[in-house]
Amino acid sequence: MTRHLTIIAVLLALAAALGCSLAALAAQATELDVLKFTTGSEYRAEVAHIFVTDQAYLHRLEAQSKPIVASVTVTAYNAVTAQTDTDPNIAASMRHVRPGTVAVSRDLFDKGWVFGRKIRIEGLGIFEINDIMAARHDHSIDIFIGNNQECHAFGKRHTRAALLSI
Repeated sequence: MTRHLTIIAVLLALAAALGCSLAALAAQATELDVLKFTTGSEYRAEVAHIFVTDQAYLHRLEAQSKPIVASVTVTAYNAVTAQTDTDPNIAASMRHVRPGTVAVSRDLFDKGWVFGRKIRIEGLGIFEINDIMAARHDHSIDIFIGNNQECHAFGKRHTRAALLSI
């Protein structure tokens, strides 16, 4: 008896799901019929109007187009065990360290400065985030330079960096 009730309950649930699916398909068909009678330019104009009048959408666009800027300390590192972990040629992103990449401090990483994102360091250029610095660093960026003498010559600089949306 319980088995029959379970089967009936499952069949009723399937029938309800089928009914919902058919209603959704009917709604889509109605929308498609409306689109058939709308020219392409009218449709694009209507969609553009919706986007332009949607304040939340405009705020999201604004936020995406403004880079996040931070005052940072910039240093340089190379792939030696004394400056990294036990495998100096592999970054925290599990990719090889290479020129044009940087490590960022954990506080910046937690604010969205994550692997693969591009940053612009004032006076130095555009770099890709590939690694994370040790926990003792705050508001810091470490540029990968493969030569120890060049790292020492680079020194320590205080500048601004911007997280880019590219």
